[in-house]
Amino acid sequence: MVKEKAAADNAVAFAAYLEIQGDSVVQSLNNWNGWQKETYRLVPRDCTRILASDPMAIGVPLRSVICMSTTYLPHIKILGAEETVKGVSGVRFIYDSLYSAIASEGLIADVGAETAPDYEKILYLNCDAILSYGIAESDNTYIEKLRALGQKVIVINDYLEPTVMGKLEYIKLFGSLFGKREMADSIFSAKMSEWEEAKEYCREVPKTEVLVNLPFKGIWYVPGKASYMAELVRNAGGEILGAEEGENLSSQKSFEQMYSLAKDADVWIHLNQAVKTSDVAAENAMFRQIPAYKKGNLYNNTRRVTVAGGSDYWESGALYPEEILKDLIMIFHPEIAGKYFPDRKLVYYIRLDD
Repeated sequence: MVKEKAAADNAVAFAAYLEIQGDSVVQSLNNWNGWQKETYRLVPRDCTRILASDPMAIGVPLRSVICMSTTYLPHIKILGAEETVKGVSGVRFIYDSLYSAIASEGLIADVGAETAPDYEKILYLNCDAILSYGIAESDNTYIEKLRALGQKVIVINDYLEPTVMGKLEYIKLFGSLFGKREMADSIFSAKMSEWEEAKEYCREVPKTEVLVNLPFKGIWYVPGKASYMAELVRNAGGEILGAEEGENLSSQKSFEQMYSLAKDADVWIHLNQAVKTSDVAAENAMFRQIPAYKKGNLYNNTRRVTVAGGSDYWESGALYPEEILKDLIMIFHPEIAGKYFPDRKLVYYIRLDD
């Protein structure tokens, strides 16, 4: 269920892990060390005394940043601030051609992974802020170490958001950080309107039964009915087989459980790195008996990937949910897509063939 916030001074309506109060305070909720709030004071960048004395004071607009996830790059680019990116964790996994070109010119450094940051390089870059994240039950001490070294670290929890609009709303955070809130608000409104319009196309259609994922080491991970993925599928006129009611995390199903449900599958999506139907059958010959396989209704979210394994579905998808939704409508209900956007091509997905 979408968590709407009624507080008049909070500019965020859907995100569960983000609050923006006025033009000066941003609060980010984390749950890797007990549901704590981190409050960042956004102050003019020329307030050097405040910035030097308060580790949680962030000088805005940001002029230089390090991104510990490539998922922040599209937000920065859409605001026209791509030149501010000076370092990225995992440069080789960047999908966006503009950032890749900048990196190839040596203007974006690889700063290592969160498990092993290149502290020396990060200190050398001396950026205004490091955009990062923490993971529950993982070692997030690198965040505190960076702060102890005098670095401004902003923890972004967009990956935890269970709703489509909740994830999309983080464009407002980036707008606040880069001095482009009005632009960010406009982008959010436009995308939300396009999302709502596309949803309406499938409001009355019969649900397509959708099989999601391939099993991993004998376990089939199925998104819960309250998850981001389930919301996308549901609004495209589909229903995920085996999805648990009220859950926003994936449940673990046995192969036998899911194979028994698979007899009802009209479409099968998210098939690891498969590019052909035979790749799926190679995982298990029994998959050939699944109706979706027999009908050739196998689709993967791998249309936009790099040789190194970078995926634009994961890099930019949260910022373009309206495009993912339209892709899924084309897959689940081609008759609806043919009526409302007949000339559109799939953006993130491919149909597997032999």
